Amino acid sequence: MCPVCSAKVRVRRGDQIAEGVGRHLDNGGAAWFITVTLPHEKGDALKESLTALTQAWRHVKTGRAYQHEKKSFGILGDIKAVEITHGENGWHPHAHVLVLTARPLAFDEMCAWVGRLDARWAQGLAKVGWPTGKVGVRLTVVPVEKGKGLAAYITKVQEKGLGNEIARADMKDATNGNRTPFAILADFGNHALADDLELWWEYEEATAGRSAIRWSPGLWAKLMPDEDFGTEEEIAAEEHEGETVAVLTPWTWRRIRVIPGAEIAVLEAVEAEGWHGLLQTLLAYRIGIQGVYTAEEWASPGVVDIAS
Repeated sequence: MCPVCSAKVRVRRGDQIAEGVGRHLDNGGAAWFITVTLPHEKGDALKESLTALTQAWRHVKTGRAYQHEKKSFGILGDIKAVEITHGENGWHPHAHVLVLTARPLAFDEMCAWVGRLDARWAQGLAKVGWPTGKVGVRLTVVPVEKGKGLAAYITKVQEKGLGNEIARADMKDATNGNRTPFAILADFGNHALADDLELWWEYEEATAGRSAIRWSPGLWAKLMPDEDFGTEEEIAAEEHEGETVAVLTPWTWRRIRVIPGAEIAVLEAVEAEGWHGLLQTLLAYRIGIQGVYTAEEWASPGVVDIAS
């Protein structure tokens, strides 16, 4: 529920995922990036759709077919992350699942496996009384190849890697007018709309007691036996001191906040390029650099003018 604590936990979990999967690939194993989604309408309650998502995926992982795949492919386990967005068609929960196998699969083997996974996913949705959706949309599978394609995109955790793609749902920009829960919360903070507050309350109630990121039992010990997993409480309590790159006057920050995309662009520029990145971004958005000071200037008497 806390944007600050959640970000700290997700950064750590993303790093752990990238490290664990990287080790597995280095040791000759393979990984598969599976995305499962379910049809949704504006009237669907988030709690019900999350339950359907969970139960349908459980159906995929039970029964003789999955046991045969575990033995044939050497499935070590999986890491599942649930993402939630909201848009014109209501709540849209979906899951990303990293499945780790002991060996790569031949192309025909992979195609047959994807077909079976898709069929079981559709069966699972139907079993819980949910529409099955469309083939090619409800379930997709992408092989993870270290050093190229998704894997380079994968070994990021901060912005561009697999760890973040799995763990950092809070950091992603939803598309087509959709919003993440924290975006809804931010919009309520900025505009105080009752509809946004009701959506946030529904999100709180629906996700209570649920895990956003879950490793299957025993997988951590197989991949990272020499590392401490760490509890969410321990990670959230850690203090991360940073460097003061710049100090902005309140009215300068308000100008940044009202321009779509500027706030994220400024923060990313400072993270990547420091002071010069900040100035370039402010000029690019035609905000200007008045009201922007270095830490030394801010601490010097008579230098700062905070008048609006």
